[in-house]
Amino acid sequence: MVNGLPQLPWPSAIGSFLAIENARRGDALLFRADTTALPLRIGVVGYDSVGVPVALRDVRALPCATRALLRVTGAPGGWSLALDSLHARPVLIDALEDLAHADSQRTVARIQRAANTLPDSAAAMEYRGLPVVVRDAWVVRLPTGPVTVARVARLRNLEATAHEELRFIVLENDQPRYMARVAGDEEVVESWDLLAALLTDRGPVLAVAREGTRTLQLELVAREQGTWRSIWRSDGLACVTR
Repeated sequence: MVNGLPQLPWPSAIGSFLAIENARRGDALLFRADTTALPLRIGVVGYDSVGVPVALRDVRALPCATRALLRVTGAPGGWSLALDSLHARPVLIDALEDLAHADSQRTVARIQRAANTLPDSAAAMEYRGLPVVVRDAWVVRLPTGPVTVARVARLRNLEATAHEELRFIVLENDQPRYMARVAGDEEVVESWDLLAALLTDRGPVLAVAREGTRTLQLELVAREQGTWRSIWRSDGLACVTR
Protein backbone atom coordinates (compact mmCIF):
# COMPACT_ATOMS: atom_id res chain seq x y z
CA MET A 1 0.00 0.00 0.00
CA VAL A 2 1.17 3.57 -0.76
CA ASN A 3 -0.61 6.30 1.22
CA GLY A 4 -3.55 3.93 1.68
CA LEU A 5 -3.70 3.01 -2.01
CA PRO A 6 -2.71 -0.34 -3.60
CA GLN A 7 0.90 -0.51 -4.76
CA LEU A 8 1.11 -0.20 -8.54
CA PRO A 9 3.13 -2.86 -10.39
CA TRP A 10 6.70 -2.03 -11.30
CA PRO A 11 6.79 -0.21 -14.68
CA SER A 12 8.95 -2.62 -16.68
CA ALA A 13 9.39 -0.13 -19.53
CA ILE A 14 12.00 1.78 -17.48
CA GLY A 15 14.06 -1.38 -16.97
CA SER A 16 14.65 -3.41 -13.86
CA PHE A 17 15.77 -0.74 -11.38
CA LEU A 18 16.33 2.89 -10.43
CA ALA A 19 18.38 4.28 -7.54
CA ILE A 20 18.53 7.69 -5.82
CA GLU A 21 22.05 8.73 -4.84
CA ASN A 22 22.91 9.96 -1.34
CA ALA A 23 25.93 12.25 -1.69
CA ARG A 24 26.70 12.24 2.03
CA ARG A 25 27.03 8.45 2.24
CA GLY A 26 28.36 7.60 -1.20
CA ASP A 27 25.62 5.06 -1.93
CA ALA A 28 22.14 5.07 -3.47
CA LEU A 29 18.71 3.90 -2.34
CA LEU A 30 17.80 1.09 -4.72
CA PHE A 31 14.34 0.42 -6.12
CA ARG A 32 13.93 -2.68 -8.31
CA ALA A 33 11.35 -5.01 -9.77
CA ASP A 34 13.02 -8.10 -8.29
CA THR A 35 14.64 -7.60 -4.89
CA THR A 36 16.81 -10.70 -5.45
CA ALA A 37 18.34 -9.51 -8.75
CA LEU A 38 21.52 -7.46 -9.08
CA PRO A 39 21.38 -4.40 -11.35
CA LEU A 40 23.00 -4.74 -14.76
CA ARG A 41 23.92 -2.13 -17.41
CA ILE A 42 24.09 0.68 -14.88
CA GLY A 43 24.25 4.30 -15.97
CA VAL A 44 24.25 7.33 -13.70
CA VAL A 45 22.75 10.73 -14.47
CA GLY A 46 24.00 14.03 -13.07
CA TYR A 47 22.80 17.61 -13.21
CA ASP A 48 24.28 17.89 -16.72
CA SER A 49 21.66 15.32 -17.83
CA VAL A 50 24.36 13.10 -19.34
CA GLY A 51 24.31 9.35 -18.75
CA VAL A 52 27.64 7.80 -17.72
CA PRO A 53 28.18 4.00 -17.61
CA VAL A 54 29.49 2.70 -14.29
CA ALA A 55 30.32 -0.66 -12.73
CA LEU A 56 28.48 -2.34 -9.89
CA ARG A 57 30.47 -2.38 -6.65
CA ASP A 58 27.93 -4.09 -4.42
CA VAL A 59 24.36 -4.12 -3.14
CA ARG A 60 23.79 -4.14 0.59
CA ALA A 61 20.34 -5.41 1.53
CA LEU A 62 20.28 -3.48 4.78
CA PRO A 63 18.08 -3.12 6.70
CA CYS A 64 16.04 -5.19 4.24
CA ALA A 65 15.86 -6.08 0.57
CA THR A 66 13.18 -3.45 -0.16
CA ARG A 67 15.53 -0.75 1.11
CA ALA A 68 18.81 -2.02 -0.31
CA LEU A 69 21.74 0.31 -0.93
CA LEU A 70 23.57 0.37 -4.27
CA ARG A 71 27.26 1.28 -4.60
CA VAL A 72 29.01 1.80 -7.94
CA THR A 73 32.51 2.57 -9.18
CA GLY A 74 33.52 5.03 -11.87
CA ALA A 75 30.72 7.55 -11.23
CA PRO A 76 31.41 11.27 -11.68
CA GLY A 77 30.66 13.70 -8.88
CA GLY A 78 27.20 15.19 -8.63
CA TRP A 79 25.14 12.31 -10.02
CA SER A 80 21.58 11.94 -8.76
CA LEU A 81 20.02 8.86 -10.35
CA ALA A 82 21.19 5.41 -11.43
CA LEU A 83 19.22 3.68 -14.17
CA ASP A 84 19.00 0.66 -16.45
CA SER A 85 20.77 2.09 -19.49
CA LEU A 86 19.31 -0.57 -21.82
CA HIS A 87 15.79 0.79 -21.35
CA ALA A 88 16.15 4.43 -20.25
CA ARG A 89 18.30 7.35 -21.29
CA PRO A 90 18.36 10.89 -19.88
CA VAL A 91 16.95 13.97 -21.57
CA LEU A 92 18.57 17.40 -21.26
CA ILE A 93 17.14 19.50 -18.41
CA ASP A 94 17.75 23.21 -17.88
CA ALA A 95 17.16 24.38 -14.33
CA LEU A 96 15.79 27.89 -13.89
CA GLU A 97 19.21 29.22 -12.88
CA ASP A 98 20.73 27.79 -16.10
CA LEU A 99 18.58 30.02 -18.29
CA ALA A 100 19.43 33.52 -19.42
CA HIS A 101 17.96 36.13 -17.07
CA ALA A 102 15.25 37.25 -19.50
CA ASP A 103 14.29 33.65 -20.31
CA SER A 104 14.19 32.83 -16.60
CA GLN A 105 11.84 35.73 -15.88
CA ARG A 106 9.53 34.75 -18.75
CA THR A 107 9.47 31.14 -17.55
CA VAL A 108 8.54 32.20 -14.01
CA ALA A 109 5.77 34.45 -15.33
CA ARG A 110 4.33 31.62 -17.46
CA ILE A 111 4.41 29.22 -14.50
CA GLN A 112 2.66 31.73 -12.23
CA ARG A 113 -0.06 32.39 -14.81
CA ALA A 114 -0.67 28.67 -15.27
CA ALA A 115 -0.63 27.97 -11.52
CA ASN A 116 -3.22 30.70 -10.95
CA THR A 117 -5.62 28.91 -13.30
CA LEU A 118 -5.59 25.72 -11.22
CA PRO A 119 -8.82 25.20 -9.28
CA ASP A 120 -8.83 25.18 -5.49
CA SER A 121 -10.38 22.19 -3.80
CA ALA A 122 -12.15 22.52 -0.47
CA ALA A 123 -8.91 21.57 1.29
CA ALA A 124 -7.06 24.43 -0.42
CA MET A 125 -9.48 27.26 0.33
CA GLU A 126 -7.29 28.78 3.05
CA TYR A 127 -4.71 29.57 0.34
CA ARG A 128 -7.17 31.03 -2.17
CA GLY A 129 -6.04 34.40 -3.50
CA LEU A 130 -2.53 34.16 -2.06
CA PRO A 131 0.39 34.85 -4.42
CA VAL A 132 2.15 31.93 -6.10
CA VAL A 133 5.90 31.70 -5.56
CA VAL A 134 8.01 29.58 -7.91
CA ARG A 135 10.39 27.61 -5.72
CA ASP A 136 12.04 25.51 -8.44
CA ALA A 137 11.56 25.07 -12.16
CA TRP A 138 13.07 22.92 -14.89
CA VAL A 139 12.74 23.00 -18.67
CA VAL A 140 12.82 19.45 -20.03
CA ARG A 141 14.06 19.33 -23.63
CA LEU A 142 12.01 16.48 -25.06
CA PRO A 143 12.42 15.62 -28.77
CA THR A 144 8.79 16.69 -29.32
CA GLY A 145 9.32 20.08 -27.66
CA PRO A 146 10.06 21.59 -24.25
CA VAL A 147 8.05 20.73 -21.15
CA THR A 148 8.19 22.86 -18.02
CA VAL A 149 8.20 21.24 -14.59
CA ALA A 150 7.82 23.41 -11.50
CA ARG A 151 7.41 23.38 -7.74
CA VAL A 152 5.30 26.32 -6.62
CA ALA A 153 4.14 27.46 -3.20
CA ARG A 154 1.55 29.56 -1.45
CA LEU A 155 2.26 30.58 2.14
CA ARG A 156 -0.17 31.59 4.87
CA ASN A 157 1.27 33.05 8.06
CA LEU A 158 -0.61 32.20 11.24
CA GLU A 159 -0.03 33.35 14.80
CA ALA A 160 2.19 30.49 15.94
CA THR A 161 3.32 28.92 12.70
CA ALA A 162 3.14 29.15 8.92
CA HIS A 163 1.08 26.91 6.65
CA GLU A 164 2.45 26.14 3.20
CA GLU A 165 0.85 24.66 0.14
CA LEU A 166 3.18 23.10 -2.43
CA ARG A 167 2.15 22.08 -5.93
CA PHE A 168 4.23 20.06 -8.38
CA ILE A 169 3.06 20.80 -11.90
CA VAL A 170 3.92 19.78 -15.44
CA LEU A 171 3.18 22.27 -18.22
CA GLU A 172 3.01 21.70 -21.96
CA ASN A 173 2.37 24.74 -24.17
CA ASP A 174 1.89 26.67 -20.91
CA GLN A 175 -1.09 24.45 -20.00
CA PRO A 176 -1.12 22.34 -16.81
CA ARG A 177 -1.06 18.66 -17.72
CA TYR A 178 -0.27 17.23 -14.27
CA MET A 179 -0.56 18.52 -10.72
CA ALA A 180 0.14 17.06 -7.29
CA ARG A 181 -0.50 18.96 -4.06
CA VAL A 182 0.53 18.79 -0.40
CA ALA A 183 -0.06 21.27 2.41
CA GLY A 184 0.75 21.62 6.09
CA ASP A 185 3.14 23.26 8.52
CA GLU A 186 5.95 24.91 6.57
CA GLU A 187 8.70 23.09 8.47
CA VAL A 188 7.40 19.57 7.86
CA VAL A 189 5.48 19.65 4.58
CA GLU A 190 6.61 17.10 1.99
CA SER A 191 8.49 18.39 -1.05
CA TRP A 192 9.53 17.28 -4.55
CA ASP A 193 12.74 17.30 -6.55
CA LEU A 194 13.08 16.43 -10.24
CA LEU A 195 15.94 13.93 -10.44
CA ALA A 196 15.91 13.24 -14.18
CA ALA A 197 13.77 13.13 -17.29
CA LEU A 198 14.03 9.85 -19.17
CA LEU A 199 13.14 8.51 -22.58
CA THR A 200 11.95 4.96 -22.05
CA ASP A 201 10.26 2.13 -23.90
CA ARG A 202 6.88 3.69 -22.98
CA GLY A 203 7.80 7.31 -23.75
CA PRO A 204 8.93 10.22 -21.55
CA VAL A 205 9.08 9.60 -17.81
CA LEU A 206 9.96 12.03 -15.01
CA ALA A 207 11.84 10.55 -12.03
CA VAL A 208 10.81 12.55 -8.97
CA ALA A 209 12.00 12.35 -5.37
CA ARG A 210 9.29 12.98 -2.77
CA GLU A 211 10.95 13.81 0.52
CA GLY A 212 9.36 14.26 3.93
CA THR A 213 10.95 14.74 7.33
CA ARG A 214 11.50 10.98 7.72
CA THR A 215 10.68 9.48 4.32
CA LEU A 216 12.09 9.40 0.82
CA GLN A 217 9.96 8.08 -2.02
CA LEU A 218 10.60 7.71 -5.72
CA GLU A 219 7.71 8.59 -8.02
CA LEU A 220 7.50 8.16 -11.78
CA VAL A 221 5.30 10.50 -13.81
CA ALA A 222 4.79 9.55 -17.47
CA ARG A 223 3.21 11.16 -20.51
CA GLU A 224 0.34 9.15 -21.92
CA GLN A 225 -2.29 10.16 -24.49
CA GLY A 226 -1.59 13.87 -24.32
CA THR A 227 -1.43 14.18 -20.56
CA TRP A 228 0.82 13.17 -17.65
CA ARG A 229 0.06 10.84 -14.78
CA SER A 230 1.78 9.07 -11.93
CA ILE A 231 2.52 5.47 -12.95
CA TRP A 232 4.42 4.25 -9.90
CA ARG A 233 5.49 5.36 -6.43
CA SER A 234 7.59 3.53 -3.86
CA ASP A 235 6.32 3.07 -0.34
CA GLY A 236 7.33 5.64 2.27
CA LEU A 237 8.50 3.14 4.87
CA ALA A 238 12.06 2.55 5.99
CA CYS A 239 11.50 -1.20 5.70
CA VAL A 240 8.67 -3.65 5.07
CA THR A 241 8.40 -6.67 7.37
CA ARG A 242 6.28 -9.72 6.86
